[in-house]
Amino acid sequence: MGTIVERQKKDGKPSFTAQIRKKKKGKVILNLVETFATRAAAKSWLNDMENNLNRKGGMERAVRAKARKSVSQCIEEYSAASPFSFGKSKSQMLSTLSRLEFGTQSIGDLTAADFIDLANNLLIGVQAPPTDPKLDTPSHYTLKPRKPQTVNGYMVTLGTLIRYGGPICRVTMPVSEFEEAMRTLKHQKMVTKSNTRSRRPSLEELDMLMEYFHSRHQANPRIVPMHKIIAAAIFETHRQGAILSQTWNDYDQTNEQIMIRNMKHPMQTEGNDMLLDIRKEAQSIIDSMPRTDKRIFPYNRDVISRHFTDACKILEIEDLHFHDLRHEGISRLFEMGLTIPQVAQVSGHRSWQSLQRYTQIKQKGDKYANWKWWPIIAT
Repeated sequence: MGTIVERQKKDGKPSFTAQIRKKKKGKVILNLVETFATRAAAKSWLNDMENNLNRKGGMERAVRAKARKSVSQCIEEYSAASPFSFGKSKSQMLSTLSRLEFGTQSIGDLTAADFIDLANNLLIGVQAPPTDPKLDTPSHYTLKPRKPQTVNGYMVTLGTLIRYGGPICRVTMPVSEFEEAMRTLKHQKMVTKSNTRSRRPSLEELDMLMEYFHSRHQANPRIVPMHKIIAAAIFETHRQGAILSQTWNDYDQTNEQIMIRNMKHPMQTEGNDMLLDIRKEAQSIIDSMPRTDKRIFPYNRDVISRHFTDACKILEIEDLHFHDLRHEGISRLFEMGLTIPQVAQVSGHRSWQSLQRYTQIKQKGDKYANWKWWPIIAT
């Protein structure tokens, strides 16, 4: 007999997921999953499906129907066929989609309603089981609602598979069904594009962060020098991942340049190496780092993110992300009077159009010219 799992929706109402899993010689040969608004409906579905499977040839028919390629199979084949690895965000989203109940469905049979159901499940916060079955705990049944902007990211990522994965997976993709669903999702505002962030840290907020991290580092020099990494994010104008992956071999002090390996790009990140200018302020921070590792900043990305987020909470600095430091650094260059080509040669923007929103910034000079933290971060 199958199982029924109860979940709690965002509005407080329950939902019931019914599942039938059949094994043969220890291998799962059939996995059927459906979600219902009531336990009675879920139980009725289980009874109907069990009766169908118990009829003569019922199991064989069900297995043949499921033999058509599932979403998760197509995701695996699509990912394996790419000559370049996907970025962290795309890989994470594809993995989540593959592990959701949606991943078990036959991709060729998907309808617009199936895509809308997926978006709704993502919105209310349905979580995928962990990748390691040994870690499977009830925690993934807890709903963690997502924003429409986040759901849009998942659907756009899925759209690349639907639009371009057919020849790779040797199936006819439901392109028209997906596009019809996306029109409805946009109309219902279930998916929306992310707003362009304009948040910049004030000098007062930066003083708080620098004081907090510097005092901690003085008390224990073995911990991550977050005050230097924050400064590097501003004055290098690079993403966190790019800063933490830089090596001493990539740094050309004489010519004031640095090679950014695998610079993030929507079309191709792997192999997208860029030789960029690095300004004196950023150089002074790099030169202050000890050469004890092949990387200039040999620290873990998750640790950096956690330290920054925790500090903002402790200091009651609202709505400040680590990535906002890059925005601050680029804005500063325009305030100093640099042109779009000059800024792009520092920031690594291939498309100057991406920098158009900064052109409204008025030239004000360099507000960091006499910053009190220079003697500390440059030593």
